[in-house]
Amino acid sequence: CYTGAMDLTERQEYELLAAISARGEIPVKFMYLGEGAMRWDAIYHDVEHSAGITSNEMSLMMAHIKSFLQAFTNVPGINLIDLGCGNGLPAIDIIKVIEAENLAVNYVAVDLSKEMLALASKNIKQELPHTPITELQSDFESESLASQLLDIKQHSKQPNLLINLGNTLGNYVNVNSVLTNFLQSMTLQDYLIVGNGLINDQNSQKILSAYEGVKVLEEDLTAPARELGLYTEKDDYKVLWNPTERRVEARIKLSGERQFSLAGQTVAMESGDEILVMQSRKYTESSLTKMLSGVGFRTELLTTNRNRSYILAMIQPTRYSAS
Repeated sequence: CYTGAMDLTERQEYELLAAISARGEIPVKFMYLGEGAMRWDAIYHDVEHSAGITSNEMSLMMAHIKSFLQAFTNVPGINLIDLGCGNGLPAIDIIKVIEAENLAVNYVAVDLSKEMLALASKNIKQELPHTPITELQSDFESESLASQLLDIKQHSKQPNLLINLGNTLGNYVNVNSVLTNFLQSMTLQDYLIVGNGLINDQNSQKILSAYEGVKVLEEDLTAPARELGLYTEKDDYKVLWNPTERRVEARIKLSGERQFSLAGQTVAMESGDEILVMQSRKYTESSLTKMLSGVGFRTELLTTNRNRSYILAMIQPTRYSAS
């Protein structure tokens, strides 16, 4: 029976119920709720000095951010919209560079977790006490951002620079829907920077090794299942590469019969049932740009790190869809 530790809304209970019962999946976003915010923060600090995604992403961002900022001319400042803000720490270095270019910054933290929003605000205030902060609690996988982000832009009279970092693009259940949500909240003066891991024929095993055997990651990914009574130390946890979907998957396999209750309903599960607790898709340069174009974005700038394991793309709404 669900203990309430994730602090789910009624809508989220129904969403999670449907995901498990219909798809055999616990979307990764649920691990950030409630106490999960502190667990994720521990993961961030555990890997930030390694050669993992976080360091690859920020190295690439810092190397090219001034080129990104050249898109903003004749404006007094920028609304930095941090989509899935996490603990806010990556945004600090970005804000410092923007301000060094004589642009004011209004930092807008967007996350479905109120605990994450509080953590991000705390970190920004400590490092940048002069920077205005707006907290926006929203699940942009299922809730429109258009009204709120356009209101922020109208009030500030500044363009929006949206960032969606942390390799989260590959975590979304429906990435096209999320990107469309971002698109619908933007005007032609706004830009979005997205980042994600890249896949080629040689690096799938290397990608997989970054997820295997990381105990703190296993504890975080399985936490929602534990809170539902669906995962114990007797159950199997495995990380694998799905070549068809081009994604890393983390799965749990039940060692016995279980049941869980959500939204007033009880669901029985059988021994041997598997639940997907994490998916992390990887793209090629061409598949990513094709997907972005299909949603309705034009790629303004695109860059990869030297070994082509990570990509950053700065994109903008286009007036016309690609055929």
